[in-house]
Amino acid sequence: MRKVKPEITRQGQELESIVREAVAFHGHLGPFLIIGVRMGLVGLRELKTNGSDFDLHAIAILTSTPPFSCVIDGIQVTTHCTVGNGKLELQDKPGIISAVFKSRNEKQATVTLKSTKYEELKKRLPRGRQSYKIIQLAREIASTPEKDLFTIEKE
Repeated sequence: MRKVKPEITRQGQELESIVREAVAFHGHLGPFLIIGVRMGLVGLRELKTNGSDFDLHAIAILTSTPPFSCVIDGIQVTTHCTVGNGKLELQDKPGIISAVFKSRNEKQATVTLKSTKYEELKKRLPRGRQSYKIIQLAREIASTPEKDLFTIEKE
């Protein structure tokens, strides 16, 4: 059996390690937390920064109620742009999950969850406390190719 090389992301950290950090911060594993982590990592990569850039700012555009708002915590953990430090702005806009990442050199990257994936997730979210199904969905999102999850625009 061929060993699969783990995905290396922020500062040489593997995705799994970053997800553990996010779960510790957020309190549980869920698909929207994973989406936020992955969006943050895409933003960092596209702007060629590692999240320690003091001039990195982000805008999260999404429905501001759970489970969709869980994306916010994933972005905060990966980018260190937080509501508390004033580097993360929130815009409540139902029906979309998007994040705009801006660097001090005026570069910008917008990462948006594809509408088809958004609708699919809404339909597949379990009702009630079926945590095993939520965890299964989160793992699926973690392993979904980036091109199948997001559209990415750079300026």
